[in-house]
Amino acid sequence: MARSANAQLLISMLDAVLIEWENVLVDTSSARRDALVRAFAEEGLRFDESRWFAACHGRSLHGAVASALSHAGQADEPLADLLVMRAGRAFAERLGKGFVLQPGARAFVERAQVGVRIGIVTLATRVETEFVLRLAGLDGAFSIIVCAEAAEEARVTYERALVHLAGRRPVRNDRTVAVAHIAPAFRGARAAGLRTLAVGAPAHDALEADGAVGNIDGLTVTDIARLAGLTSPEQPR
Repeated sequence: MARSANAQLLISMLDAVLIEWENVLVDTSSARRDALVRAFAEEGLRFDESRWFAACHGRSLHGAVASALSHAGQADEPLADLLVMRAGRAFAERLGKGFVLQPGARAFVERAQVGVRIGIVTLATRVETEFVLRLAGLDGAFSIIVCAEAAEEARVTYERALVHLAGRRPVRNDRTVAVAHIAPAFRGARAAGLRTLAVGAPAHDALEADGAVGNIDGLTVTDIARLAGLTSPEQPR
């Protein structure tokens, strides 16, 4: 009974959970990489896959293309726009052939939406996001969907998400948890005053979050609150 009461206290302290669906709900790393390789090849350019992580990790599609071109010694804005278009199309085609949700992803979303407001904050485009959520049958599960703009800092994206949430019901930054896979998201969320939880992140990235788990299989809202550092009144930080 005491454990149940404590769990309810933790949940009551959590205003919202903001989730990056890429690589938390759906593993898209290889699809994103392959889409860029294809886009570069179609323009007669070589995309150095060995530099994928350094050049593109934690960036929007626009940012990844710009970084890859910079590493290749080519700073051409019209070419970058063309590559973004081609890579986005290749990524959509890949998703259209099917994708697999991460283990426990559907159950996680279904459990979470009962206990707390959940939203999407993502580097993916709105078209990509809505397409994936619709195919996964999760399009009605989220209170808000906020997609990063081309050159927008992660902090600003999370701040926009908080404004959207507050338009429906008051929300406290320090009682909102960002669930993501990459260090830039953790940095941006924390700069916006949010708590953070890393899911499946590399160790050096996970160190920048308030808490970390290997995957979301079996994860509960109570787990999120506890791992992100929220505590009940009887358990001060």
